[in-house]
Order: sequence, then structure tokens, then C-alpha cells
Amino acid sequence: MSNQNSVKPDEERRSVKTALKSKTKIKKLIAMKRINLLTIALIAVAVLGLSVTGCKKNPGIGQDQAGDFNKSSSAFTDSRTPPATQATIPNVISSNLTLTTANEWILDGPTFVTNGATLTINPGVFVRGRKTSTSGNPSFLIVTRGAKLIANGTQTTPIVFTSDQEPCNRAAGDWGGVVILGNGRTNVATTTSVEGIAASYLPSSPFLSFPASIQYGGSDEADASNASSLKYVRIEFAGDILQNDNELNGLTLGGVGSATTLSNIQVSYGADDGFEFFGGSVNAKYLISYGNNDDDFDFDQGYQGSIQFAVAVKLACASGYSSNPNGIECNNVTSPVTTVNSRVTRPILSNITILGHSASPGPIGSGSAGIGALFRAGTEFTFVNFLVGGFGVGVNYTAAATSPAPVYRDGAIHAFTTPSTPGAPASVDTQTGGLTNDFLGLTSPFSLSCSCTSPSIPNFTSQSPVAAGTLPAVTHAGGVFPAGTMDSAGSAFQGAMGTSRWDLGTYWTSYNLQGNTY
Repeated sequence: MSNQNSVKPDEERRSVKTALKSKTKIKKLIAMKRINLLTIALIAVAVLGLSVTGCKKNPGIGQDQAGDFNKSSSAFTDSRTPPATQATIPNVISSNLTLTTANEWILDGPTFVTNGATLTINPGVFVRGRKTSTSGNPSFLIVTRGAKLIANGTQTTPIVFTSDQEPCNRAAGDWGGVVILGNGRTNVATTTSVEGIAASYLPSSPFLSFPASIQYGGSDEADASNASSLKYVRIEFAGDILQNDNELNGLTLGGVGSATTLSNIQVSYGADDGFEFFGGSVNAKYLISYGNNDDDFDFDQGYQGSIQFAVAVKLACASGYSSNPNGIECNNVTSPVTTVNSRVTRPILSNITILGHSASPGPIGSGSAGIGALFRAGTEFTFVNFLVGGFGVGVNYTAAATSPAPVYRDGAIHAFTTPSTPGAPASVDTQTGGLTNDFLGLTSPFSLSCSCTSPSIPNFTSQSPVAAGTLPAVTHAGGVFPAGTMDSAGSAFQGAMGTSRWDLGTYWTSYNLQGNTY
């Protein structure tokens, strides 16, 4: 393999890791007493055909009670030790390459998988994005159209993309992030490029050209020949600045088709969005966005796929929040909507838990707004079996599409000021009063701190899961789901987890990112 350099491990890093390991322990989760105070009122108003059923809201909670969420006191810690030898990933990968656990791998500056090549990352591999690269440019990984990324970890041996900084000194924006570009359909021109990638960022190579190497989109809905796969992957401390006011997301997906697999992915402590989908129809399951500074899940440019079983959490201790850090943000192109092919953004979102951070009423971040779920610019959407809590505004769909009517039902919303802001009165709107987190019925969902030595872990399971309603049949570009289920597995609860945790596993998730000893 070309451009592979061995680097002697830093002795100081080893001493820091050893000290931190001795302090790391898993504590018992603190369960919370649930208070069942439910007052149900059914209001039937037929307006615009918008279907909203079983959405629980918290309309009259006193300011002293709002946001008073119990917290847990232990954290999932990844105590694995990476290999002693390091190797640098080539900046241009034009033929098939496999990263093995024989090395810890360094991402040094802009790195492109191109020329139809496949980059395979074996289970258990650590990839570190260099904060100060040799070229002086941000360190990021871009998989261009026609190329593939196969990064399939396991529960016990996840693949980790993280910072090259020492434990307790890592920060959002230490490196760029992961970008996958495909030939899937969008509602913008197929010459659309990833924002912020300058021509000077491209390494000199006959396999790269600007701007073709950073463009995405096409006419292939599945894009099977371009299909990547990411399973059991963590992406940490991403979001380096590309240009002024333009940072990379943890995971960016541009025109990625439905043949690509995304499952069990955690994006944490990023300076921008956790996940952003620019068009395409890729489906995803078991996603976690944790402590990111902007939106957790952002859908744009005609995305038409499904997301099921996903969690988003804002952290009070996160630094550098954007001016409007939403849990979900959903757009088309412009408002009023102008597209190249009449395709609109139409995500199907099921079994989603979206949580703010505040223990008392107030915005997300200093002077910031923040909405649990924002649907605008003529977006069509299905949002069902959800839990939203800890925001000033729970759900806002005032600028969403009205025809066809969005499907918005079988959820519970806690908010400090406005649980839901619809475009018009709902046809059926069930309001339920309750007390803060007890209302949502979660065990202990909010993080206590970002401390390097004594962090905390949220617990998103339900004390007594609220049954979800029967879902209508929904068709979209990513697939067809029969009535009563969102997929073949289905689900009988609101929120991401029910009474069992899918974020368990020896190491695949971690809420102690600063203190992890690797």
C-alpha cells in the first residue's frame, strides 16, 4: 500500500490512558418514579385533511416543573486499546484498499475514495482525523460517486472515527467528518456540489477534478452499483470549518440511493449537524445523535427515505451551539419551493426520540432557539411513534406541505412553551397533561455532564411503553411499508426503544467520549 507511514506511539498518551482507565467504571442507572397524571380530551376539527392522532402534549405545566428531568450517573466507556503502530491513509484511494486492525489509521487532510474504488474498514478499526494536517487543510473522508465505503463493525468491535487529540482534550470540530456521494435522485441539479469544499482541498491526482469529484445526485433511485454499507460505526468530534460559517457534518449523505445500508451509527460532539441527507432515498435504522452543535437529523433536497429507531440528545455542556439547533430539520430547496423535477423532501420518521437538555425553561444554547422537530419549505412528511421533550417548541410544521396532508400521529410532546405549532388546527388532536419527564415515560433520558472523569449516561427506555397506533400504508422512494407497520419488524411502542435498549453492546455506543482511553 502506498503512502503508509509507521509512527511510534506517544508515551504521554499511554500514561494518560492508563490513568483514565483506572477511573472508569460503570455505575447502576438511576430509575425514576413515574407519575401517571393523564387527562385526555379529544377534539375533532376537519381542516385540510391533516392526520394528527394520539399526539400527547403538555400544555399547562408550571415553570418550576417544566424540564425537571431525572438523570443517571454512569457512562458507557470504550476501554479498548488501539494498536501501537499507526499508518496514514492515502489521500487518494483509486484502487481497492482495506484498513485492518494491525494499525491505528490516520486521516491526514482531505482524503478521497475515487475511480470506482472500494475502501473497506474492518471491524474494530480506529481512524483518527488529524486536527492539524500536513497540508494545513481539514481532515475529512469523501467517497465520490461510483466509489464505495464498506465499514461494517460489530457490537463488540465497532469502527471508530475520532479525533487525534489526547483524552480530555478532544473537541467538536477537531477534524472534518465522513461524506458519501451517490447517483441517487435529488430535486436539484446533478452538478450540485458539497458546500465548502474548495478546489485547493483536492489532492493532485489524475483521478480527481474540481468540481466533479465533489458533486452528487443522478437518476438511479437504488444506486446499487454505488452502494456503501456502514454498521456499528461511531463518528466523534467532527465538524471542522471548511470556510467561514461552513462546517462539515458528522455524516453527510449526498444523493445516496436505497441500496446503501446504514445501521447502528452514533455521531457525537460534532460542530455541525449529526446526520444530513441531501436527497437520495437511503434508509437507516438505529441512529444516535449525541451532543452535536446544530441539527441532529437534517433532511434536504428531495430526500425520500425512512428513518426508524433513532435518538437525538442535546447536551447543556456542549459548546458552540448554532443559532438554531433543532432536533429534526426538514427542508426542500427554497421557500416557496423551486425544484428541478417536482420531487419534494418526504422522509418517513418512525420510533424517534428527540430530547433537548435544559432542566429549566429556556433555549437550547445561549441565545439560541431550537425546536424539537421543524418541517418547512413545503416538506411532506410522516412523523409517527415519536417522543419529543425538553425544547421550548416541540414540533413546528407551519410551513410544511398541506396536500398531500402530512401524517403526524401517535406521539408524545413535552415542551416548555409550545408543544406543537401546526399549519392549521388538527383534524383529531389528543392532548394529555402530565409532569415533565414522567409524562414522556422515559427512565432517565438526559445527560448530567460532559465531565471527562465522571460523565453520565442517558437511558431512553420506557418505564411502561405507550402503545403506538395502527399506521397507514405509506409509499416513498425508499420502499413501501404495509399498513400497521413501518417495516417487516414493526413496533408497538412510542419512541426509539420501548423497554429494551438497542444501544447496549460491549462498546458500540459510548457516552464517555472525552474520557475514553483510546
